[in-house]
Amino acid sequence: MRVSVVISALVAVLVGFGGSVAVVIAAAEAVQATQAQTASWIAVLCVSMMMTTAILSVTYRMPIVTAWSTPGAALIATTSGVSIQMAVGAFLFCALLLMITAAFKPLSALVQRIPSGIAAAILAGVLFPFVLGVAVETVALPLLGVPLRWSLPFL
Repeated sequence: MRVSVVISALVAVLVGFGGSVAVVIAAAEAVQATQAQTASWIAVLCVSMMMTTAILSVTYRMPIVTAWSTPGAALIATTSGVSIQMAVGAFLFCALLLMITAAFKPLSALVQRIPSGIAAAILAGVLFPFVLGVAVETVALPLLGVPLRWSLPFL
């Protein structure tokens, strides 16, 4: 395997992890998970992603990166009154539904017919509170907004 392929896969994993771990931690806080439960949740997600990524990459001889459900975690993070047990159950039920969708071609074809714009809008609606949270936090921590200012030249 070429070094550039390994580096590309590593960058994809780091960016995907770095962007999503904060959402998972927020979800854990929303369900009043203890520090041990939060650490356990993230550890299990990381180990399972590592194993599935390794198995798929070796099997198909190409870098395949698996990920957790950031939109699912964001949805849990924006709810109230949900216990950790209910959140874990929701994650497992969602995983089951995803596997059923992948296993049955007619259902998979039906899901693929959802316009990408609508799917993107749903994801944007779920993640929007986190985007607003960054703006709110820049009032308390102004240096947090410096990288945003440099990356958005039209501001």
